[in-house]
Amino acid sequence: MNLEELSSKIKELRKEKNLTQEQLEEYSNITKKTISKMENGFCDEVGIKKVETILDLLGYEFSIRLKNRPRTLEELQDEQQ
Repeated sequence: MNLEELSSKIKELRKEKNLTQEQLEEYSNITKKTISKMENGFCDEVGIKKVETILDLLGYEFSIRLKNRPRTLEELQDEQQ
């Protein structure tokens, strides 16, 4: 997953949870401006700890895998949800 995909995914997950950027700001103590940056492709300007906090609030976490290896069945199923 590249930064652009991560940005889109964060926005998608927030909307799936029916949360506004303002609500995430309240729950995370991360400004709406920073959340907007994350969702609009400026993750490289945002600290990884803040991205981790937002993902945690949305019920997700980072995962590391070998580059260019085939996805596992679990990963493919997660993508379909």
